[in-house]
Amino acid sequence: MARCPPRAARWSATRARSSAPRPANCPAGSKARSLTSPTATRRPTPTINTETHHRYYTVVVTTIPESIGFVPSLGFRGAGSSLAAVGSGLTEMRQLKLDDDQQLKDARAYVYKGTSESWIEQLFSPAFVDWLARSADDFGFELSNGVLCAAYEEYKTTAAELETLCNDAAHVATAIREESLEETATGGAEAEAAKDPNLADPEMEKALVAVPVESPANLAAAAPSFASHLRRSPSTFFWALWKAVLITLVLNIPAAAIPILLIVAGNYAVLAAIEAALILILLFFIYRKRVRVNSAKYANEAFFRAYARDRELTLEEPLHFSATHAEAKLPFKPDRVFTGMLPGGVNGALVLVGDGSKREDRIAVVAGPKGPVAEAGLEAEPQGLTAKDLDTYLNQLAGEVKETPAAPAAPAG
Repeated sequence: MARCPPRAARWSATRARSSAPRPANCPAGSKARSLTSPTATRRPTPTINTETHHRYYTVVVTTIPESIGFVPSLGFRGAGSSLAAVGSGLTEMRQLKLDDDQQLKDARAYVYKGTSESWIEQLFSPAFVDWLARSADDFGFELSNGVLCAAYEEYKTTAAELETLCNDAAHVATAIREESLEETATGGAEAEAAKDPNLADPEMEKALVAVPVESPANLAAAAPSFASHLRRSPSTFFWALWKAVLITLVLNIPAAAIPILLIVAGNYAVLAAIEAALILILLFFIYRKRVRVNSAKYANEAFFRAYARDRELTLEEPLHFSATHAEAKLPFKPDRVFTGMLPGGVNGALVLVGDGSKREDRIAVVAGPKGPVAEAGLEAEPQGLTAKDLDTYLNQLAGEVKETPAAPAAPAG
């Protein structure tokens, strides 16, 4: 199945060409394109040639930054659509029940696991579900971190077809945006904000207590200390051993003939040696990866907590912040949020996504629930992000925000 790009910038992963001019009723700032998406490739063998199958789509992409804090990911595909509709991946999504409407019995809808039940129920109101049921079978949409992708199968080139797709994209975008802004207007944003199901990490909290660090020089400075702690921790070894044994058992299923033959022949010692060797090989690589990945993760957390502590800032839950600041229209889903008094007397928040190692990493200062917002690309030196780097961005962006006039208040009534 094909997937719409989680961010509009990732269109380079597919071959795109312009279709007819964008109809006037397309969502503001949206882009209409026809896409060719490779979905399956048969690898060459001596007797089989390489064969790639393509699916063709006409797509409208627009942004709904107000939605990030309430529903980071959402997807729908009609019975005739091949969109995956799982922007964050299946592990972070759950399927919604649409069986109440017989016209949607073969359709699928998925939502981020941490999304509020009451929020998603209000979005999927009887009116919206009825509208989906009356949509074309090949219609689908995917919302990922504020970027909405609505698509039909095949290339659509007539004005009527493009008009219909733009109308459908606008309808979905309006429903999601209005539901998000309604929560902020009624004061329900805090209660209805999405919750990160992976936010709590008891093992990391134990490691942060066991390995005290002052103020790491950069993002990775404390990694060696945490790596030493993890190597000494029995839980690391036993977790890796359990995974190695589990994988070995799984591998025994397709290769069942070998253990059976050895047992029939009475070669129990050979069988035990083979199984033990496989477990030890797997244990080595799993254990090493576990130490490397978790030491980097814990070092990052220690760095950001020290940065917040040294500057008397408070670390906030990112999705909660995005929901309560929906009207600021922060254009990305943040990984880290620091709130407090910023340089220049700005009472606001420093938010960032990524660590400066990728081109799409961003950093911003948000001055209040409705903004203004100043943002920039986040870049770091090869040794990793440093506190000095963050201070430089913070001073620059806080200065820009201070010079930006606040948005006018909405008229009463």
